[in-house]
Amino acid sequence: MIVGIKGQRPRPAGRLSRRLGLDANPLRRASDRAESWIRLGLLAAFLLTGPFTAMAAGHWMEHAGLREARTQAADERQVHATLLRDEPAGRTLALHEVSVLAWVPARWTAPGGSPRTGAVAAVLPMRAGSTVTIWTTATGQLARPPLLRSQITGRATVLVVLTPAIMALVLLGILRMTRRILDRRRLAGWATAWSAIGPQWSSRYR
Repeated sequence: MIVGIKGQRPRPAGRLSRRLGLDANPLRRASDRAESWIRLGLLAAFLLTGPFTAMAAGHWMEHAGLREARTQAADERQVHATLLRDEPAGRTLALHEVSVLAWVPARWTAPGGSPRTGAVAAVLPMRAGSTVTIWTTATGQLARPPLLRSQITGRATVLVVLTPAIMALVLLGILRMTRRILDRRRLAGWATAWSAIGPQWSSRYR
């Protein structure tokens, strides 16, 4: 059991400050106290700003997704594509009660009237001559469908979850770099002290 000078247990605040390296221990160097304060400051920064940073990142991702969806809806259009060959379910992995998609050659007409061909996603089984709905650009090139609200929300949620982890890694990197700088100073201080004390110790044992 750790006791104080008068035989009493140290107060919780004293134990915490000692563990954090912020007590008045005369053996602690200035670099040790600086490292303790930096560590405490980085921890406080993570705890105080982490939740707000995560929420801000989520809102930013949501607004960016909505802008992307609006841009896609304005620039893209739905057309009907005609499949050019049969695509039975046996050509791919058969999944019980699950829709299986495959890329099937198809033909469609661009907004200007010119024909286009390419591979489109179709739910199997499909026969040649069947039609599927696809999204194209203004020039008739294949495009991804506009983002759904659920996709935008999913992106924002993932970023909210990942932001604290990324922030923690950045702060740990800062702490590691700081410790390297302080360790170099400590080594330099030890070398300076030993250059002054070392010859005195050596002369005693000659």
